[in-house]
Amino acid sequence: MMTTLSSPHDRFFKAVFGRTEVAAEFLARYLPPAVAVALDWATLRAGKDSFLDPDLAQHPADLLYEVDLPGGGTGYVHILFEHKSYVESRIGLDLLRYRVRIWEQCLNAGHTGRLPPIIPVVVYHGAKAWRLSRRFADDVADVPALRECIPDCTYYLIDLSGYRDEELQGAVLLQTALLTLKYIFRDDLRERLPEILGLLRELEQSSSGLDYVITLLRYLAQGPSTERLNADELRRVATAVLSNEGELMTTIAEQWVQEGIEKGIPMGIEKGILVGESLLLRRLLTRRFGPVPGWVEAKLAVAEPAQLETWGERVLDAPSLEGVFAQP
Repeated sequence: MMTTLSSPHDRFFKAVFGRTEVAAEFLARYLPPAVAVALDWATLRAGKDSFLDPDLAQHPADLLYEVDLPGGGTGYVHILFEHKSYVESRIGLDLLRYRVRIWEQCLNAGHTGRLPPIIPVVVYHGAKAWRLSRRFADDVADVPALRECIPDCTYYLIDLSGYRDEELQGAVLLQTALLTLKYIFRDDLRERLPEILGLLRELEQSSSGLDYVITLLRYLAQGPSTERLNADELRRVATAVLSNEGELMTTIAEQWVQEGIEKGIPMGIEKGILVGESLLLRRLLTRRFGPVPGWVEAKLAVAEPAQLETWGERVLDAPSLEGVFAQP
């Protein structure tokens, strides 16, 4: 059973759709209109992690959101991300288990009255078409006299391969993520990548925008795209499209070039992204706490990706600069 974000697909999906504003726009756009208007997306907020039972955590990229109902009360949106090249045959049963556990947790937390609605959403970008029924009842033997005893438990499927590019719309973060997920398993990724990355020009050179650029490049460098797009090709496309788009991309591009000159090999994208992450964290620290002292510069210079990620998560909430770098 997989319980950690070991897959680059899972990490990318959670990094993007874990942003409340991206998830709200995505759900409002791609759920059926009648469902979308029944929920107040402006109130979307992350649900409690405890609602996703570790014993059922076969899908570590799951996201659980709470959302208010227009007439009062609260519902839940459970987003399940599937990226396999095959379709999970028992996904209806998995989703039913999740719903029961969420309702049980609600009752344990003191909920009274009728149980809140749960909207299960499956986001799929695998190589094969999704041909399963979306009704759990279709997984159960059909005995006409017993049909009313079987829960229907329909889920909503968003299969990105079934959308034309012009249908994958939204703000820059959402649109580029959807297009990248759509093409990551496809042989024409190389041809589509300049247009996808070109959309990033619309991002302001803000910390949030720069963070997303790094997230997207890291996914492309680590995912199955490497079978269709090697590191040198990715560096060349990203540098050509983005190197004039601000300090971060210029630094990444320069690092790629320097790596190639020093080692005589195709420029290393991972090193360039690591430098970009360090630059972004330094910028966040300066904005929050003022000019960074030498001991911070020294830590940033030798930090591994996991350390930069941990410090980046702390920078918005830590009470002091020392708190960002404190040992857990």
